[in-house]
Amino acid sequence: MYSVLVILAVLAVFHIFLGLISFGVGAISSSRAVMWLAHTVSPVWSGACFIICGVLGLACAKRKTAYMILCFTAFSFVSLITGVVSIQLLRLGLVNHTSDGHTYAKEEQDILIIIALVTAGMECLNSMISSFVSCLVAKKLKQKKMLGRRERYVTREQLLAQRQAQIKQQVAEEERKREDERKRTGVKV
Repeated sequence: MYSVLVILAVLAVFHIFLGLISFGVGAISSSRAVMWLAHTVSPVWSGACFIICGVLGLACAKRKTAYMILCFTAFSFVSLITGVVSIQLLRLGLVNHTSDGHTYAKEEQDILIIIALVTAGMECLNSMISSFVSCLVAKKLKQKKMLGRRERYVTREQLLAQRQAQIKQQVAEEERKREDERKRTGVKV
């Protein structure tokens, strides 16, 4: 369980790291843009989503509750979808569209868009792995919980043995009390 939690924490930190890179690239790209377009601002909101996913991952590794695992798994899927949408929007920044419907690659590629594309792609991969690992954490937690429940279950034979031991103890105690009473009253058997 410990190794899975360490992997989960590392993936969560990687989510935060990629989110910060994406947010920073988006902020720089948006500040440089003459006009805000989808490819200039998509790294900002996708980076925020990646950071939230990383924070939930760290909380999941720390608390290990079913609710936190579910939140992290769900947000990993949301981050995956956000990464895919961000990739599609960033692709728009690499091409020019003409009025007659033709599309061609720009002569000068913006390095920020390429960095944001790589970051979004890595985040998609990280989100898929995080979803898998969070499912492993849930499975391990369930196994641990079921193991604890099995220890609490008592078989019929164990119940009968416990009851017989209680009866023997009660009979011995009653016999001891009778013996003490006889000694006090002076009655001989």
